[in-house]
Amino acid sequence: MKRFLIPQEPGNSAGANESQPSTSKRPRQMSEGGGPTVAEKMKMYKKNLKFNPKWKDKWCWIDYLPNDGMYCSICKRFGKPPPSARGAWVSKPVANWVKATELLRQHERSEWHLAAVEVKALASVAQTSGDIIERMSVISDEERKKNRSLIKILLRSLHYLVINHSPHTTMFDGIIQLQIDNGIEQLESHKQSSPSNATYLSKFSTAEFLKSISFHIEDNILVRFKSSQFYSIMADESTDISSKEELAICGRWLEDGKAVEGFLGLVHVHEVNAEALTKYLLAFLHDKGISLQKIRGLGFDGTNTMSGERSGVQKRMRSLVPSALYIHCHCHKLQLAAVYSANEHNEVKRVLGTLLTMWKCFHYSPKKAEKLAEIEAVLNTPEIKVTKPSDTRWLARERCVRAVRQVLPALVKTFKEIHAESGDAKAYGLSVLLCTYKFVACLYMLCDVLHTVAKLQGGLQSKDLDLSVVPVMVQTTTGRLRELKDNPSSSTWFKDHSLVFSDPAQLGELDIEITEFDKETFIQTVYKPYIQSVIDHITSRMRSSDVFSAYSIFNPRHLPEEEKNLSTYGSEELELLTNYYGKPQTVSFQCTTGTSVPDVNPEQTEAEWKIFRRMMFTKFKNSTAKEVINALVSNTTLGSAFPNLVTLATIVSILPVTTATVERSFSNMKLVKTRLRNQLSDNTLDQAMRVCIEGPERLSNESLEAIIDHWKQQKTRRLLV
Repeated sequence: MKRFLIPQEPGNSAGANESQPSTSKRPRQMSEGGGPTVAEKMKMYKKNLKFNPKWKDKWCWIDYLPNDGMYCSICKRFGKPPPSARGAWVSKPVANWVKATELLRQHERSEWHLAAVEVKALASVAQTSGDIIERMSVISDEERKKNRSLIKILLRSLHYLVINHSPHTTMFDGIIQLQIDNGIEQLESHKQSSPSNATYLSKFSTAEFLKSISFHIEDNILVRFKSSQFYSIMADESTDISSKEELAICGRWLEDGKAVEGFLGLVHVHEVNAEALTKYLLAFLHDKGISLQKIRGLGFDGTNTMSGERSGVQKRMRSLVPSALYIHCHCHKLQLAAVYSANEHNEVKRVLGTLLTMWKCFHYSPKKAEKLAEIEAVLNTPEIKVTKPSDTRWLARERCVRAVRQVLPALVKTFKEIHAESGDAKAYGLSVLLCTYKFVACLYMLCDVLHTVAKLQGGLQSKDLDLSVVPVMVQTTTGRLRELKDNPSSSTWFKDHSLVFSDPAQLGELDIEITEFDKETFIQTVYKPYIQSVIDHITSRMRSSDVFSAYSIFNPRHLPEEEKNLSTYGSEELELLTNYYGKPQTVSFQCTTGTSVPDVNPEQTEAEWKIFRRMMFTKFKNSTAKEVINALVSNTTLGSAFPNLVTLATIVSILPVTTATVERSFSNMKLVKTRLRNQLSDNTLDQAMRVCIEGPERLSNESLEAIIDHWKQQKTRRLLV
């Protein structure tokens, strides 16, 4: 702002002026020349003052509007002026040009202007960051897709190793290197450019990958398992290669009207008594979120620990879930029937003992096994090894007798040559025993009998088999055995057993004459008694409980011939079922008791049955029990018309026939945890078994995406996925 000096009169000095203080503060007027006074000049100056554009160079936030005044562009957008400002700089212009510079300085230093400047800076940073993020998002998406593609390769490689029972930890880096050598550039670039702590090829990374794959498979199984109205639990314990006791747990449930069985998990147990196993089983079900109230079947083997009626696992579980039925594995029962019937007859025991001796002879002597293979090649017979006639392994005895029958000439010649070369007395004794009539006749008899039993054994191991079919299968087997007993000429192999001795190509030149008396004596003393013993044991051991037998009402074969007799069909059996499933039962747990909720309404069930049995007579008379039950559980029309009968059909569908699924899991355990991999942890063994048993042969892209999402969420990853 310009300064104006007031001219002084001549002759006056500053001292004179000071000695005579002025009585007025107004400026002195001009005494000569007739010009405007100072006051007039000041008034004219103020009138001519206006906005100076140079102010914007110093205060860039000035927003000047002609004929209006100045605003603060920052405060207008980001500021919150206090009430004392009365809207100045924001809604009201500042036009005091005399004090403009002072007002500008004051506003620049004001707290609310400084706050607005700070808000603007933050907004500017956010906008800049937003622009960067927007620009980087395209790059990030491309990088994410690239990285996910890389992780998918790693997951597929690990999955391939696991399902083929290979040492996935030690071989993972090797199979990745093999793919690099085969020209997978993405892997090579990743391995070369990634930091040493972010290659994801270490044993820790493989463990995390395996955990995510197993989690994805387990989550899928549990979702399907829990969605079923009812389900069954199957369990058994076994020892792994490192002498650890493992409890395998499997489930059976209904899915789209069909029974499905699957592996749920493996638990390492420290004790194998009934109380401990029950606690481990309950803890596992709780951890997986499996409700006890939906369990309707318990499948175990026949040991006292599992099946004890007083304090076994099944008894302890049924005290918690009274509606659950205990099913003794039918394959175990059939194996016990075959073993006990054989032990009752000395000739059969002697033959089976001889077969075990032969197996040991070749199993523990590679030289003798090589000799047998050479003679089989010379005689142009199938190259078959003698298997162990185990008492516990299903079908083992049938495979053994079948193999010995096929290579009997080679076995005789092998033992003769072994005796001639080394003077082995055992080999000589076996060569003589194999040529006796009783051994040959008994061997061929066992081929017929065990083959018939093995067909039933194999049929029982079907995963979708339900209990309604078992009685028919047992009756068919016992019927075939009775036919073999009553008519030996109907047999497949026994009827021609005597031809072995008349053919020199079979046992060589033997000075043995087989008479009809010898044949008849064997039939009466060994053949018929043994087969009858097998029939009796199968009939007694495979007999179902009253509740199981009551489900036979769904078998159209049991319908009366005439419709007039239909009024009483199935009444007694239905009463058994409604008494078991239609009444509250006592539940006891840790010294507390309660009652269970019935599954069906007895009165409504009886009314539905009166209508449905007539429908069976007219529409399902030529069907099987399984077809009737499948129609009930899968047909929505029947489901709405007969809800209580559908509940009963659902329960019988999920009841396990055998524990074959559990036994298969133990077979898989032996493939995963081998002598060279005996240090596998419990979690790793459980995860690897789940991938091998329940995992697909190839992981789909959808599954891989889900696995990567789970893997990413476990912890912060250095790789953008």
